[in-house]
Amino acid sequence: TIAPEMPSILLVGTGNSALPRILHDAFDTPVRVTCLDYSPVCIEMIRSMYSDLCPNMDFVLGDATRLKETVDNEQYDVIVDKGLIDALMCGEGFDSDIEKLMCGIDEVLTKRDWGMSILVCFQLSKSNRNFLIELANRGESHNPNLFWDFDIPVEGSEKGRATFNMARRCAPHEKNRIGNVDHMITDWK
Repeated sequence: TIAPEMPSILLVGTGNSALPRILHDAFDTPVRVTCLDYSPVCIEMIRSMYSDLCPNMDFVLGDATRLKETVDNEQYDVIVDKGLIDALMCGEGFDSDIEKLMCGIDEVLTKRDWGMSILVCFQLSKSNRNFLIELANRGESHNPNLFWDFDIPVEGSEKGRATFNMARRCAPHEKNRIGNVDHMITDWK
């Protein structure tokens, strides 16, 4: 079992990505990385690829639209979605699934004032951006201090179709301030 005080990252819809290993090895301090996917094939594949090499990596088979119960009420410092929201948008009635996903992210994202939800996806339409902002500000179960920044410049992404977007916990007066993302991720205190 991994120490709960260790900084934590949850990847939703991990698939067979190399991203879990990259994040596991990216920091000077040990980081707990949890890989979540609803495909048993993907979970078994990444478990076989990384479990011996990455002692601080967990593998969870489950539904990201039922996040709180899927991860047993765990809290995470950073939650990463690299493509899951794109997949959800391909289905009928996707707004319901996205609402469930974002509500779950809000519930399991740390309540510390710097928790981050990172969304790497195809460029979002204005209506989808507004929908994510609305979800972050709505309802009893949502923390009102979750603020979105869209299309954050990332080196190497200038010519691609993917965008880097981040929702982060912060005081309302700081919501328009983008800090150094690298510093925010590595300064775990």
